[in-house]
Amino acid sequence: MNRIFGIRHHGPGSAHRLLRALEHYQPDCLLVEGPADAEAACRFLAQPGLEPPVALLLYNPDKVEQASYYPFAHFSPEWQALRWAYQGHVPVKLMDLPATHMLALNEKGLKQGQLALEPIVADKESLAISADPLGYLARLAGYEDTERWWEIAIEQHHDDLGLFEAILALMTALRDEVGRLEDPYNLLREAYMRKVIKQAHKEGFQRVAIVCGAWHGPALSDLKKFNPATDNQLLKGLPKVKVKATWIPWTYDRLALQSGYGAGVASPAWYDLLFTYRRDAVSAWMSRVASLMRREGLDVSPAHSVEAVQLAQTLATLRGLVLPGLEELESAVMAVFCGGNTAQLDLIRRELIIGQAVGKLPPGVPGVPLHQDLLQQIKSTRLSKYWENPQVQWLKASATNPQGGIDLRDEADLQKSFLLHRLLLLGIPWGECQETPQTTLGSFKELWVMDWQPDFAIRIIEASIWGNTIEEAAAAKAAQEAINTPHLPALISLLRDVLRAGLEAPLPLLIEQLQGLAALTRDVYFLMESLPALVNVIHYGDARRTDVAALRSLLDELFPRIGVGLPGAVIHIDENVARDYFRLIRSINSAIGTLNRPDYLQQWENTMQKLATLAGAHPLLQGAATRLLFDRSSWDLPTTSRQLHFALSGAQTSLDIAYWVEGFLHGSGLLLVNHPALWQLLDEWVDSLPIDAFNEALPLLRRTFAHFSAPERQKMLQMATSGQGGGKDDVDEFFDPARTSQVMPLLQRLLT
Repeated sequence: MNRIFGIRHHGPGSAHRLLRALEHYQPDCLLVEGPADAEAACRFLAQPGLEPPVALLLYNPDKVEQASYYPFAHFSPEWQALRWAYQGHVPVKLMDLPATHMLALNEKGLKQGQLALEPIVADKESLAISADPLGYLARLAGYEDTERWWEIAIEQHHDDLGLFEAILALMTALRDEVGRLEDPYNLLREAYMRKVIKQAHKEGFQRVAIVCGAWHGPALSDLKKFNPATDNQLLKGLPKVKVKATWIPWTYDRLALQSGYGAGVASPAWYDLLFTYRRDAVSAWMSRVASLMRREGLDVSPAHSVEAVQLAQTLATLRGLVLPGLEELESAVMAVFCGGNTAQLDLIRRELIIGQAVGKLPPGVPGVPLHQDLLQQIKSTRLSKYWENPQVQWLKASATNPQGGIDLRDEADLQKSFLLHRLLLLGIPWGECQETPQTTLGSFKELWVMDWQPDFAIRIIEASIWGNTIEEAAAAKAAQEAINTPHLPALISLLRDVLRAGLEAPLPLLIEQLQGLAALTRDVYFLMESLPALVNVIHYGDARRTDVAALRSLLDELFPRIGVGLPGAVIHIDENVARDYFRLIRSINSAIGTLNRPDYLQQWENTMQKLATLAGAHPLLQGAATRLLFDRSSWDLPTTSRQLHFALSGAQTSLDIAYWVEGFLHGSGLLLVNHPALWQLLDEWVDSLPIDAFNEALPLLRRTFAHFSAPERQKMLQMATSGQGGGKDDVDEFFDPARTSQVMPLLQRLLT
């Protein structure tokens, strides 16, 4: 005899009802909706170390992107049924279509024609039922939220066996209405389920309990309606792929992201509480809300909890509900605890409606060698508290140092950095390195934000094709990427990542690829984009005592080519392109300043002199080149003043002049404050502008001056209102060249 128990996946009421029904029915065999080839992995349910939320992962080891997840929570009916069966030594069979077929069908696409169905002609209502049967019922009952309708209409009732019969009758009526509109994929699955049921009877089982999604119940209840030959024909010749099964940790927020009937729920933490406490769930939940509010520093008393419980229960009674639902809970919390503050309600939703729970696995769960090596390294680097932790955290954060940070001069911290960078190379972004002025490539400090995700399990499996250890796999993948990377900047970026990861094996290949790409790259823009990164890599290699002689030779090749090609590349270009080159020029200027190479500095100054006086070059770049030459003392004040006077002459348009001034003044306004002659020239030009030209240039001038510091702008305001020049004379009053010459050599050594 078969008994159909149609449940709602992840329904706490269904789980309670199912356990009581199984105790009453006492089956000698339990059939559960789930991929048949995952049956062996389910033996771990008998072990105490497997704690939900977890997910059954089935994947193709030859093509790991082919994978399916089957999540379980503590309140999932299937989970409770399986645990009940294993603890009571009741034989268990998973009866859904094996993943070996599912993954193959998903890869190829399921064709309706292969099921030999008749052409479908249906009215609009039948199509609506077929597309979303439970949503259709919910709308008929006046609900927009299918989940809320099911909870009120089904979950909150207690007539266990009678309700299962009612669910079966309801679904049968719906499916009779839909007729042949059923999803072809579902027909395949149900044909396989019937085959498993019949096989269970052949093996001598008499009292078979069938646990499945409510929608499948009518297709499994009366097997006489279905011809076994037709089922066999449907299942004949299905494609196959290799499949392995294992368990992975899951999270409640991940379960909520997949919200929808059959996939997830919008409120996992609340459902967990509802399953555990049932009638007292509202009181328990409100107590947790009060505790959360107190942790946030809010003044909350026990009276708030009592009042909120009473309000939620009153709302439920007025709405004809057995128990308050989420809508009643949130309304009560908003009125009593939050005082209308939606930010506090968002916190409650995140912590107590969705929740932060993470599952755990027992020892011995099958995995790949790479995973075992990762777990060992996580333990040795003392990062265990961040693994399988869904909270986003700063690495080594403390109360006094909320952003934490690691010191690469410390061996333990260095190993942490190596592991996290190697995982990034493998496409597992457990940590995100924060780029700040204090954590540049050549510094000894790194800031990391740790963010673990459940899908790292499949990413680790994907990465295992590169090797059995994290170091080996990261090195192999980096080497392959080096071969496949066609652009010089991207290859230098990869080299930087390899050095950060402490990998030496791919370096010779990377350098060889760099030299080849550099020889083939003709676009000066790509060369300029590559040079600052290359300089940083060289500095980082020096700090780590890595042999970067080949990179220095490469730099000797690239830099002269930039100097030759840059002037011709910036003639007659538009503003957007000019701004890109403006960014690169400043970046290169900063990079070569760190090299302490007089020959590079001379080459760069020669290039800037050409650019500053080049006819047809964009004025933004001409102004920037003039400023760089003045800052490096290549051009003195009279020469710079003449260049500024020429740029401000009437032969130029007001817009071109504004671009030139923007490039010239970029970065600091002290140039004008300390040099009255330059201020005077600029002031006279602005004063001479006709109103139309002034209005055209004003936005660019405003943007230029907006970047200056507040004291600089205040000083310029005084200069403009007084009609006088800047403060160079005031500076000269206290300037002693003899004393300054004594400290300049030391300053030069410190700053170069």
